[in-house]
Amino acid sequence: MMDSLNQRHWRIDRLRTALFIAAGSSALALPLGQAAMAQDAPAEENVAEEIVVTGSLIARPDYKANSPIVSVGEEQIEATGQLTVERALSQMPQFAGGLGQSNTSTTSTGLSGGQAYATLRGLGSKRTLILLDGKRMQPSNPDGSVDLNTIPEAVIGNIEVITGGASTAYGSDATAGVVNFRLKSNITGLNIKSQTGISNYGDGRNFRISAVAGGNFDDGRGRAFVALDYSKRDRAKRRQRPWYPDRTTETGNAANPYGSALFTGNEPTLAAVNSVFAGQYGYAPFVASNGSRLYSGGAQIGFNNDGTLYTANNAPVVNFKGVETDDAYFVSSGNSIFGPAQQFKFGFTGGDIQSEMERYSAMGRADYDLTDDISAFAQFNYTTYSQYSIVNTTLSNNVYLQNIPYNSYFVPDDLRTILASRADPTADFQFYKAWNAIGNRGQTYDYDVWQFMAGLNGKLGIGDLTWEFYGSRSSSNFRNGQTGGLSLSRMEALLASPTGGLGNCTDFNIFGNLPISDACAEYVKRDTLNTTRMEQDIVSATMQGGLFKLPAGDVRFALGASYRKNSFTFKADDALNQPDGTSDIIGFSVLRSSGGSVNVKELFAEMLVPVLHDLPLVQQFNLDLGYRYSDYNSIGGAHTYKADFDWQVFDELRLRGGYNRSIRAPSVGELYAPISTGSSSIGQAARTVLAGDPCDYRSSYRAGANEAQVRALCIAQGMTASTYGDSTSGFVGTSQIFPLTGGNPDLNEETADTWSFGAVLNSPFTSPILSGMSMSVDWYNIKISDAIGILAVSQSVQYCFNADGSSNPTYDVNNYYCQLLSRAPEGTLEPPTSQPLLNLGTFEVQGIDVQFDWRLGLDDIGIASPGTLRFRSVVSYLDKFKVQNLPGGPTYDYSGTIGFTIESDAGISHPKWKANTTLGYSDDQFDASLVWRFIDKMDHSNSVTSASAPKGIAAYHAFDFNLGFQFEGDVSLRAGVTNIFNKAPPSYSNTPATYDASTYDVLGRNFFMSLSKQF
Repeated sequence: MMDSLNQRHWRIDRLRTALFIAAGSSALALPLGQAAMAQDAPAEENVAEEIVVTGSLIARPDYKANSPIVSVGEEQIEATGQLTVERALSQMPQFAGGLGQSNTSTTSTGLSGGQAYATLRGLGSKRTLILLDGKRMQPSNPDGSVDLNTIPEAVIGNIEVITGGASTAYGSDATAGVVNFRLKSNITGLNIKSQTGISNYGDGRNFRISAVAGGNFDDGRGRAFVALDYSKRDRAKRRQRPWYPDRTTETGNAANPYGSALFTGNEPTLAAVNSVFAGQYGYAPFVASNGSRLYSGGAQIGFNNDGTLYTANNAPVVNFKGVETDDAYFVSSGNSIFGPAQQFKFGFTGGDIQSEMERYSAMGRADYDLTDDISAFAQFNYTTYSQYSIVNTTLSNNVYLQNIPYNSYFVPDDLRTILASRADPTADFQFYKAWNAIGNRGQTYDYDVWQFMAGLNGKLGIGDLTWEFYGSRSSSNFRNGQTGGLSLSRMEALLASPTGGLGNCTDFNIFGNLPISDACAEYVKRDTLNTTRMEQDIVSATMQGGLFKLPAGDVRFALGASYRKNSFTFKADDALNQPDGTSDIIGFSVLRSSGGSVNVKELFAEMLVPVLHDLPLVQQFNLDLGYRYSDYNSIGGAHTYKADFDWQVFDELRLRGGYNRSIRAPSVGELYAPISTGSSSIGQAARTVLAGDPCDYRSSYRAGANEAQVRALCIAQGMTASTYGDSTSGFVGTSQIFPLTGGNPDLNEETADTWSFGAVLNSPFTSPILSGMSMSVDWYNIKISDAIGILAVSQSVQYCFNADGSSNPTYDVNNYYCQLLSRAPEGTLEPPTSQPLLNLGTFEVQGIDVQFDWRLGLDDIGIASPGTLRFRSVVSYLDKFKVQNLPGGPTYDYSGTIGFTIESDAGISHPKWKANTTLGYSDDQFDASLVWRFIDKMDHSNSVTSASAPKGIAAYHAFDFNLGFQFEGDVSLRAGVTNIFNKAPPSYSNTPATYDASTYDVLGRNFFMSLSKQF
């Protein structure tokens, strides 16, 4: 019998070792064969010391996570050299790029400009729930996202990230996962810390100083801390980086500083154009390729400063008299003019790579033992910050300046000749211009975010049952200003003036790149201000503890109820919300005031059931079961549930995994967001592909057997028969249109099903060299159904005109998709053309995460030193990133590609492999770390749906290094450099200098240093 037992134990030991070696070999093959990635965070055993694990409501001293959890420690946050935590999170392989320090949004809503979001698995920030010590924070965006700028970094001990659904534990919004910021515990004394940094190019300076003080009072019955933080970040400019060119090499931007006219739907004759360019200027006559007697409506005519004309695009540029400088130059094709003069003068070349920000924050917390069994707590945090972004000059091709009178005072004589040949010679004409003389536009963002929380907790007096009751009140107030916008009504008033001026403005000549007086500039400019207020109220009560004993251990539970209300009020500037439904600001869209609220009442329960223990290959097997019922005033009742397992096979091996059903209820913003217009592309019409406007005479829709039905539908939508024209001339559509978007109160919830399975291994070896190894391997699959998204106007156009052969076979103008479109008599798609929010898509993300840690003392390898070497590699493999945009539509897998995103802040990079690896050394007084960041090569996302696509990008390697010193008197110094070799980001488009700034390092090499003192 004894021999049999010994043999069984020997076999188990052999199995332990074999499993660890096999899994370890696989894990090492990932980081070393594919390039490694690391998070120098606290090891898992440190996380296990916490009483409550992220993703669960049940407290237990020896509790370990059933779901994949990765931690980021204070040192790793500091090692990024940045002022906010966004960079530390973005470097973790579980995260895709979202909005961050480079965000300089030009949207008139101002609801996202300057904010920084976390987006897990490329599924969007609104599907990533942000917690502070396990409790919800105040949303910073109407879609429910939390701005990472509001996180009080000075008191953050570590960050825990859990993949997949956690709605059972925390409610809605956790469909992609949870990021839980844990506060430092037992803060005592006073710590003052200062940090500064600068880029390799002398810009992007940042500075931060923080003070944290805490301790006990009233003989230890009370504990309190307060933290104050100030930070400032300067702009970093694209023009300073060698990977951003000074000039564009692309064609097609005819919004130049000299201005140009176009004549869609009311073309001049070719003879009239030739009478000017051939008869007066001496150039060879133009010949229309289609034999038409008309000059193509898409071919623009520009204005020289002396009143003569030049051809602006769609033909070799003829008679341009400007000087090729930064003010205006030919692009590589030689057939278009581009003029970014003000962009260089003011330091703007398409956007800053780091935006300017100044931030103040404060946080305080107090805990007090009222009795031996009851404690009270109160917590307050406040953040205020401002950001300023320079935006490009107003371009009149963003919103047509349509009402230029044919006889306006400054219209050149040669243009009058051409205008007179049109079918309607006295009609207004459309006009494009980059308003260099006015200067850049600007966006200002001012944020005030606060949250107050108070509650009671204690022992119930029955067994080890404990309870907690708390309430939270919070608010976000945003003020978004736009400067340098042009008033459409004032522009039109000047252009209609018989003298070319009004009041003190007497020299307003828009034809040519001519200076404008200060009086005229001030007259036509109009600043705007939009305000947003969001509020959140939470009341929650929980009870948890042991129920009864089973042979395998204690059955534990948690039970609770909560109420949450989120409200949203948006007030648009009157200039953007005109009574006739238009915007008076050229370049900023229509925006309407709106508001609404959502409330939810919830009941939830969780039970930890020990099933087996002390059996061969089963030291302990537990089930964690959970359920939550949510009753929303918007969608009604919703159910979420989970079933997780935790299987301790033996000391060195633990298996974990399970299933979670999660939901994401539509946010208050998705239900009640303001109606606004924004630029959207439908593609360029061509005979070879089903793209662009079907009513365009160049469109393949008009070349097929259904041409008569296409014509009837175009006219039924509002365009005139004469504008429709024939197959060789007629309406020329534009690829950019400006549909209305906004909230939809009829949305339903998204649902997510998450499966996970993983293993946690600790070294089975007793050798000092090998005993410090540990590893975790986790597989996950997340599938989201009924995902809320915008039905793009390009899709509505295609389905209205039956591009798929089944969506509108009768070409009925009352078809759903057709009802979303509206045409002007001249043929252009215009508001109320809309892009509604609907429950549309299905997303499936699947992959494997591996984390390997190895620590060993120098004395273990024969070096007489107290120091410790550490190695950590965190590797993520993305197996699937499947997207179905519309129910019943095709499904595409975007794993291993760049360029596609499910929404604006979800990230466009989906590499197969992403990794971070850290090699470090530390002793009592010194530590050093070298970090290797790796992102796998990717194809362009267009290759998924088309045989023709831009080339892909190569693998990316970047290295960071930092040193830390501990001096006598509790003084600490840390210094480092990120992107040591100044590695340029890869461009992923046919347009040069097109980078994913949220994933790759567009800032370049950056130096930083911090100094702290503990009193």
